[in-house]
Amino acid sequence: KKGYIFIRNDRNQRLFTEHDLDALKKFQLLLKETNMPLDNASDIIISMFGNGAFEGRTVSVREDSKEERRSLERSDETIDTLIKHIQKQEEYMERQELFNQNLLKRLEEQEKYILSRLEDRDQVLTTSLRELHQTQKAIAASQEKKWWEFWK
Repeated sequence: KKGYIFIRNDRNQRLFTEHDLDALKKFQLLLKETNMPLDNASDIIISMFGNGAFEGRTVSVREDSKEERRSLERSDETIDTLIKHIQKQEEYMERQELFNQNLLKRLEEQEKYILSRLEDRDQVLTTSLRELHQTQKAIAASQEKKWWEFWK
């Protein structure tokens, strides 16, 4: 899909060159070690290896192998750097996920504490209001009794 060209024989079977095998090995390495999506891995392989061993150029075997070795060494370094960077990002994301989980736990505990304190406050307030109401009733009854005694 990305335009990498494989050589084919007269029965339309692929013939793999060393260049193709190196590209496929790097592709497989990217997929296995980094869990990178196919699309991203194929973009990296195309940028590293081009569109195939015979992408519109003719190079002698000796020249091609030296160039391929240098390209592979640079590719190995690039892949190693990318893998290390991806691993660091994954570690950071794991730490961030743990931090978020701990923060959510603390928020849930704080919410439970606040709700508990509000419930306690409501009970104390309700009890105080009942006592106040009963006290007012007692005062009113006492004043009424005094008033009746006064008029008798």
